[in-house]
Amino acid sequence: MRSKVFSVFSGLGKTYVGKKYPNVLDLQSSPYRYDYTNIKKEDYEKIKEKPNRKVNPNWPNNFINAIKESTNKYDIILVASSPDIRELLEKNDIDYTFILPSKDSKEILLERYKSRRNSQELINLVMGYFDTWSYKEEDYNCPLVILDKDKYLEDYLKDENLI
Repeated sequence: MRSKVFSVFSGLGKTYVGKKYPNVLDLQSSPYRYDYTNIKKEDYEKIKEKPNRKVNPNWPNNFINAIKESTNKYDIILVASSPDIRELLEKNDIDYTFILPSKDSKEILLERYKSRRNSQELINLVMGYFDTWSYKEEDYNCPLVILDKDKYLEDYLKDENLI
């Protein structure tokens, strides 16, 4: 089976699903984009979007290579939804599905970010994206899935019999 790649909006459960299911990889881009030599993995969420992080000179090739190498090991690969990540997928001919929350999920997501101790910089960035997404599939070069309010990525993957 060839892996399915999902570009998933922040706060919908990528990390949870990646930890719970052995056939799913939550491939965070930050450890590839930045030099995290002296950073513990459990601290990644706390330092996302903090200024003055040193860019990894191997970015973005290291991230694309990690995706390609993982297609032989996992059924599902989860990546972030930021426009630059989706652009990398498209430039490298990696098929993916884009997963967004419903428009009425904003307050729920804000609480999720706060409870997992995301930096205020990241919260501001993600909340800024929230109102700019188009919810029309024709505006994207990939399939679009919009999760209902109070739904998580795991719900969708179960409904699709992927996990």
